[in-house]
Amino acid sequence: MPIYNCHIHTFTADHVPSGYLPFGLVALLKYKLIRKIVFFILRVANPFEDRDQLHRYANILQTSYGQRQEKIFKQVRAYYPLDTKFVVLPMDFAFMSAGAIETDIYQQHDELASLRDNNSGQVIPFVAVDPRREEVLEMLKDLVENKNYRGIKIYPPLGYPPDHRVLYDVYKYAQRKHLPIMAHCSRGGARSRAISRQTAYAYTDPDRYKGLMKTFPNLRFCMAHFGGDAEWENYLENPRAEATTGKEKNWVSKIMDMMRSGEYPHLYADISYTIFRFEKKVKVLKVLLSDERIRSQVLFGSDFYMVEIEKLHEKRLSIYLRAELGEELFWQIAEENPKRYLGRS
Repeated sequence: MPIYNCHIHTFTADHVPSGYLPFGLVALLKYKLIRKIVFFILRVANPFEDRDQLHRYANILQTSYGQRQEKIFKQVRAYYPLDTKFVVLPMDFAFMSAGAIETDIYQQHDELASLRDNNSGQVIPFVAVDPRREEVLEMLKDLVENKNYRGIKIYPPLGYPPDHRVLYDVYKYAQRKHLPIMAHCSRGGARSRAISRQTAYAYTDPDRYKGLMKTFPNLRFCMAHFGGDAEWENYLENPRAEATTGKEKNWVSKIMDMMRSGEYPHLYADISYTIFRFEKKVKVLKVLLSDERIRSQVLFGSDFYMVEIEKLHEKRLSIYLRAELGEELFWQIAEENPKRYLGRS
């Protein structure tokens, strides 16, 4: 049985806008000598701790800069058994009002298609869809019908609501073609410079998807990150997390309520990034998975290489998670549920 990692990234620094990092670092770090100096400083700044935070910043930057998607993928592939399959999620940053991008989304998708072809069934490519992109539906159709792309990635905090009028045509096509949707569902991550934090949260709120899932009842939606690390922390610390109602209700509780209701049978949530705060979060996960309905709608994902900034190493995480959950629970979220979400069961 192969493990399915339902959430990784292989986009590079060439795919992000020039203003994505502060102090002009996106442009500066394109120079190999400057990268070497910066990475060296970050790694030796604290010689008394292994994998300290500055060292981890160097790791994530080094993964992204001066690389091709193929090399980034080889790094994550080495952390898992040889037959593992990976859902690779490209990102379209062009409309986040953060400057120019060196390599556009069309090139990013083409390179991802080559990555899939070079790795014998291990790569499951999704299409990055932004409704503000001209002829985005035509781009999607071409990638699905001519290049065998298998799903759709949306990222509303980049500046659009998930119920944007253009996305209705995308969802209609996705439902007809049985394509799953992966939607960012966390208060963290990238955000358009043109919208406020509050607007980004409003676009990302799980409640925003209730109407969509009823309009498209056969469309498989995944709430990436299961609400996110901050919401899991709030769920632990707030004694009234499940009792709160309305807009202030905890996002973990909202997603659980939607799953338990039985009204959204094609709703999924992955645990990418969130589970890397392992010691506390795995205990929450085990309790959540005791509910039969929730257990059938949770997916394993890591969010490589964003998690290179975390203390826990990716290979350790996957092994520790399997050991903590036990074989039955692990294989349900890492093989059985992903196959159903991807339309492979």
